Amino acid sequence: MVKFLLLALAFGLANAHAQLEGKWFTTAIAADNADIIEEGGPLRLYARELACIEACNKLEITFYIKANDQCTKTKVVANRQADGKYRSQFEGDNIFSPVYATPEFIIFSCHNVNRTGRTTNLIYAVGKGKTLTSVQYEKLEEFAKVLNIPRENIQDTLASDICPK
Repeated sequence: MVKFLLLALAFGLANAHAQLEGKWFTTAIAADNADIIEEGGPLRLYARELACIEACNKLEITFYIKANDQCTKTKVVANRQADGKYRSQFEGDNIFSPVYATPEFIIFSCHNVNRTGRTTNLIYAVGKGKTLTSVQYEKLEEFAKVLNIPRENIQDTLASDICPK
């Protein structure tokens, strides 16, 4: 049974790469260090688009950062590593990967090491601009638990997203 689940997970994640491209909006975020994802925090990202480059060996992420009610558009290109995870530089070193994907919803887990060496585990949930369903929220809670992120650190971001669509 365990082998079947691992095979299903591997197939699902391979399929997830094909589903990455397109317009996406951050619906929820979570972090074990909640201060970095609070309003105005350096890693409170408002996603807009994911674009695969070179068969998804590179992933271009377009997002906004909001500080003082001003939105700044940013693009980051992440490179896929040998282990299948992506690596990028933004507010430190980030290693991330999709851990759950449907055509309407993707959960990314991320490990950030900032310039001072502080490590943070994060989850970004992106969707098509709608609030999370109860099933999607349960999935988010499952992955938060795996990364030791307290439930109270899960934040809905749609209401605070005032950046251009």
